[in-house]
Amino acid sequence: MLKHFLFAILSFLVLFMIGVFAYRDVKAEWKDYQVTYNEKLAKVVNDPTIAKKPLHVEQIWNNALNRADRCTTCHAGIGNPAFANEPQPYKTHPNLTGYMSKHPFEKVGCTICHEGDGQAVTVEKTHGVVHHLDRQLRTAPTVQGSCTKCHYDLYSETVYWPEVPELMKGISLARELGCGACHTIRQLGTVATLAPELSSVGSKTELAFYLVHDFSKVVSKEHTMRAWEFEHFKDPQKIVPGTMNAANPKDRIPPTIMPNWGLTDDEATALTVFVMSLRDLKVEAIPRQYLPKVASHDSFLQYRN
Repeated sequence: MLKHFLFAILSFLVLFMIGVFAYRDVKAEWKDYQVTYNEKLAKVVNDPTIAKKPLHVEQIWNNALNRADRCTTCHAGIGNPAFANEPQPYKTHPNLTGYMSKHPFEKVGCTICHEGDGQAVTVEKTHGVVHHLDRQLRTAPTVQGSCTKCHYDLYSETVYWPEVPELMKGISLARELGCGACHTIRQLGTVATLAPELSSVGSKTELAFYLVHDFSKVVSKEHTMRAWEFEHFKDPQKIVPGTMNAANPKDRIPPTIMPNWGLTDDEATALTVFVMSLRDLKVEAIPRQYLPKVASHDSFLQYRN
């Protein structure tokens, strides 16, 4: 009798779980976005049949970059100029006829620049702070820091790209404030020993960064590299006050020697973008065919850590 009862309970649980998964598949949120996009597109091209298109998960598979991006499942209008004035997630990608014309979605994908989880198809898992991810989603302006994965000539004093203003401002500020006097920053050609090397900060995983940084003074609820760097630039002494009052002498760490520059939010943001742009090219491992032809082999070796 007991065996029959347990069997019935387990059978019910199995059927219940099957029902839950079936419901989640039928009511998947990406389907709502795709239906809305198809309806909008049908009106734009005056073709009602488009509104009835079968729904499916879109995927850009890039073997060379070893990435599978499903972002266009919801962001279906990124390559359609007619959707320039639409809200997200239907909106056309910025600069579609500018720099994006040299970075076609079918070749580059999405997460090579925006990072995050390219295989997820829910808002929470793609646009929220997902702590198990190696790298959080990068939107404007921090996504500008991804350009240096390939375009490492951006650190040259003779190069200026108006498409990445925060990154350009951050590089300029780093030189102006003399960050290289204390930090080794190979991209700027500086070698120093007073403070940690910054040359590969942007290639660290969120976990690697979290394990060696104290977030107890960070106000933001997002305990991410981006949040820590921004608040650190705004008030270094607040974020790194040291632990000189620790009972155990071995646990005593002096406060930061970094000056408080009294930076504005815009300046702190620019420096955050700059620091997150500093890459270890061996970690990024971008295939040679993706690197711009203007980049010489010598300049490539210069920034390899």
